[in-house]
Amino acid sequence: MYRFKRAETEAEFEQVFRLNHAVFAGELAQYTPAPTEQLIDKFHHKNSYLIALAKGRVVGMISFHDQPPFSVAEKLAHPQLLETLGRLIEVRLLAVEPAHRRGLVMAGLMLSLYEYARDYDAIVISGYVEKSRVYRQLGFRELGPPVASGKAHFVPMMVRIADLAERQARWKRQLSAAV
Repeated sequence: MYRFKRAETEAEFEQVFRLNHAVFAGELAQYTPAPTEQLIDKFHHKNSYLIALAKGRVVGMISFHDQPPFSVAEKLAHPQLLETLGRLIEVRLLAVEPAHRRGLVMAGLMLSLYEYARDYDAIVISGYVEKSRVYRQLGFRELGPPVASGKAHFVPMMVRIADLAERQARWKRQLSAAV
């Protein structure tokens, strides 16, 4: 049903940028809609992208990087807190088409991210406040109070990689059961 992989082709990146625009400019109103209907992350040059494909089409994506500066620092009253967390990966964007927002796409994307992140200490995110319950279910915890970005509000959060091990096994079972 779904295939999870790293984005590699121009066509895959084009679909990622359109999905990001639909979610972050359309749904969340964090950005002004662009005539091109594309949203390219300001850290695109250092991001890696994991994608969920359904019938060859990108229906979900997560972008991340491990190179400071981390944008989550801008949302913290005490950005030096990040230095206490060890080797970090920052998730920049997480977007899933509404029709595919059920456990499988999120499980596959998180499992893919976990596989990549095993050599790090923690993952940090600026989580959309309205979805903070979902992030907490994934193991994330708040690092500070929510802050505004456009019309959306985001909360800085983190999860230790070691804490994802139990969830990783659950994500594998969830994906196996769907096959």
